[in-house]
Amino acid sequence: MVTVLMAVYNGGEYLKKQLESIKNQTYSEWRLIVRDDMSSDNSVEVIKEFADSVSQEVIIKKNNPGSGSAKNNFARLIKDAAGSEYVMFSDQDDIWKEDKIEKTLVKMKQAEGSAKSDVPVLVHGDVEVVDKDENITAESMFKLSHIPVRQELPGLIIQNNVTGCTMMINAALLNGIGDAADDERIIMHDYLIALYAGVFGKTEVIEKPLLSYRQHGDNSVGAKDNNNSKYLISRLKQGRENYKEAMNTSREQIGFFLEKYGEEMLKKGLKDEYSLMKKYAESGSYNHLKRILFYCRYKAWKKGLVRKIMQCIWG
Repeated sequence: MVTVLMAVYNGGEYLKKQLESIKNQTYSEWRLIVRDDMSSDNSVEVIKEFADSVSQEVIIKKNNPGSGSAKNNFARLIKDAAGSEYVMFSDQDDIWKEDKIEKTLVKMKQAEGSAKSDVPVLVHGDVEVVDKDENITAESMFKLSHIPVRQELPGLIIQNNVTGCTMMINAALLNGIGDAADDERIIMHDYLIALYAGVFGKTEVIEKPLLSYRQHGDNSVGAKDNNNSKYLISRLKQGRENYKEAMNTSREQIGFFLEKYGEEMLKKGLKDEYSLMKKYAESGSYNHLKRILFYCRYKAWKKGLVRKIMQCIWG
């Protein structure tokens, strides 16, 4: 059984398409848990109509008061999913390919192998980007964003390469992150999941689009061409303080990860990984040269020449 988690906030305009794409999956053994974050539109009515139209279980929860963000809403959903065998994550405005669950589950079971109950496994993949009218604007977010398809831990601590709406995690990973996703130092639930899998388990990638990712003005997180000159100029205009704040947030996240999982890392003999993460968490106190030497030694670089330059100047 696959549990699908959907965070909803004023998604009525696009919800029907996304729900229909889940209904039409080639793999039918799923259940859906939805959390509505105090929507003021018809989102809840759309979900109720959908629940009445399918034989699968649809659980509707309402936040009151609201959680305030997609991150917080997904953190609550992760707790709701406790006990699930496999978990997937759904945005409210995407459109899943009809074989998304089936294809991801096959990859998951291949990755688990005979150690199914012990190894935390993350499977994620690519998306095609579409506009509000479903016209394809980019056939691959991997290519659009110029982020590595696969990311080793030194790169991962500094740049997440996992798109949350493509993820499937198994019970071992769910149990590992279940009570941590709501900490204020976590940047986003998908980043925590990627880090946990990168340290304690394994990550597999499907290098084909698993869904149509709808890009519009209301997205909380958008698809960006990170090598586009306009994007890079805008980042430069935001300036040193904004960049340093983002880097400090990243270091705080790794500091929390060590606070939460450091003892377990050392017990499992992950001393090199622990040392890397500890040095990165502390690197905000390093002088400029020492930080650059750290990036060089561990190859902890963001993808792309311009981003590397910004990292050297401001990071």
